[in-house]
Amino acid sequence: MNVEIRARNVPLTSELKAHADQRLHLALSRFSNRIRAVRLTVEDVNGPKGGPDKRCHVTVKLEDGDELFVEDGSGDLRFVIDTVTDRVARLVARSLERQREARSPKGARLNGRR
Repeated sequence: MNVEIRARNVPLTSELKAHADQRLHLALSRFSNRIRAVRLTVEDVNGPKGGPDKRCHVTVKLEDGDELFVEDGSGDLRFVIDTVTDRVARLVARSLERQREARSPKGARLNGRR
C-alpha cells in the first residue's frame, strides 16, 4: 500500500505527518493487500486568514481500479484526519464486501445465512 501525505496552505509538520500516517495505517492495514495507493491531503481553505477552515481529503485506489474518496472539514487538523480515516476505512470495507457479494454465486450461503 503506497501512502502519500500532502499539505496545501498549511505547514506539514513531522508530528502532523506522523499522526496522519499512523491513522491511515491503523484504519487501512487490514485491507493493504487490496489497496494500491492512498493519498491524504490536508489544507487550510482560507490560507493565512485563519478560522475553522481546515479540510482533509483521502483518496483510496483499490487494486481492481475502483477509486474511493472521503472529505471533511474542521478547525482542528488532527480531529479531521481522525474523522476522515475512520470514514474511509468503513467505505473501503463496504466496497470490498459488495465486490465479494457480487462475485459469489446467487443463492450461495454467506456466513451461514441464505
